[in-house]
Amino acid sequence: MKILHVGSTDCVGGASRASYRLHKALEESGVDSKMLVRRKSSHDPKVSVSGEISIFQNFLEKLTPPIERALRRWSGNPTGSMWTFGIIPSRLAAIINSSDADLVHLHWAGNGFLPVKTLSQIRKPLVWTLHDLWPIIGVGHYDDAIPELNPKWLSVDWERRIRSFKKKYWGNLGITAVGPSPWVIEQLRKMHNQPGWGTAVIPYGLDTSVFKPRIDLRLRKELGISPDRTVLVFGALGATSDLRKGGDLLEGVLEELAQRHFDGDILVFGDQDSAKICSHGFRLIRLGSVCDDTQLAKIYSLGDVFLFPSREETFGQTASEALACGTPVVGFRAAGQASVFRHKEHGYQARPFSVSDMANGVEWIISEKRRGRLWQTECREFALKEYSLARYASRHYDLYDKVIMSSPA
Repeated sequence: MKILHVGSTDCVGGASRASYRLHKALEESGVDSKMLVRRKSSHDPKVSVSGEISIFQNFLEKLTPPIERALRRWSGNPTGSMWTFGIIPSRLAAIINSSDADLVHLHWAGNGFLPVKTLSQIRKPLVWTLHDLWPIIGVGHYDDAIPELNPKWLSVDWERRIRSFKKKYWGNLGITAVGPSPWVIEQLRKMHNQPGWGTAVIPYGLDTSVFKPRIDLRLRKELGISPDRTVLVFGALGATSDLRKGGDLLEGVLEELAQRHFDGDILVFGDQDSAKICSHGFRLIRLGSVCDDTQLAKIYSLGDVFLFPSREETFGQTASEALACGTPVVGFRAAGQASVFRHKEHGYQARPFSVSDMANGVEWIISEKRRGRLWQTECREFALKEYSLARYASRHYDLYDKVIMSSPA
């Protein structure tokens, strides 16, 4: 079986990390897996850059992102969230069709990498993981990015227009959509945009030999954290600039805990947004961007609780990574993240979006630990069962086999 994964990047961002992990897991299981991306970060010889295959494609790919950015500025983009128009032509379909792949697996392809028309030109069986909601809405990647049109003489209702393009060009395509959570598939069915699409739910996998409990006393000492000190961990990209990530809710939780005289340190990792989070009187240790997975596992393992205040995610890989390291999670019972762990079994799911109840969850987990509950064992066993790379690969292999067998010769 030969699989070609197509996405904007191979390793940068949550969706790309998930697709690359799948690629490597399939390789490990004996599948001939390759990736085709716009921008490559790894040194993997099985990952190709589309602009290096075609000179014309290289020209288009240099042209497309600036045009997409200009369109976002010109349209006003009142939400400030990510939009993708997907109207600039591409040679991507020709490159894909000339490959020897038995099946093409599409991943995150924002910022114009996969134009709307291009999808209808691909002549191979298609599977598409819905890393966000762009495939099922218009220009927005999530519901919060759908604007209320403020008509001006230059304004265009891009949301309606791109939705109509997708309906026109994708309506009769036999695509199988994969949701990393049941919530994503529910959104697809609710939209009714692509009624002929097949569906499957396959949670993201991770390398449980890397993401595992890693007690690093030296790191704890370097950070100035005493052995008996309670530690809360938070990490995200765009924590304060992206409303979905819940940076404001995190600050609300910290403020609530401070009022309750909670005693502990806060570890924060992520991009530049993490530097903007207020401490609310706690000792807040800012670790910046962490790119090494082993180091990341050590950080998760330092925590007594992983804080996951997102409003809306299709899954929540940081939460599953924390679980694999034996750290219970406190988050909201909302969207795709609600399926990552079970309430009071591997953490606490607070009422959306009550910072008071999330603070309750933190206190409850700490009190359960002090009573002798073995959170590390419970969380680790759950992650091994649900999120191993072997299971991630086998679920996809079974789906690929079914799609290939049912596709016209």
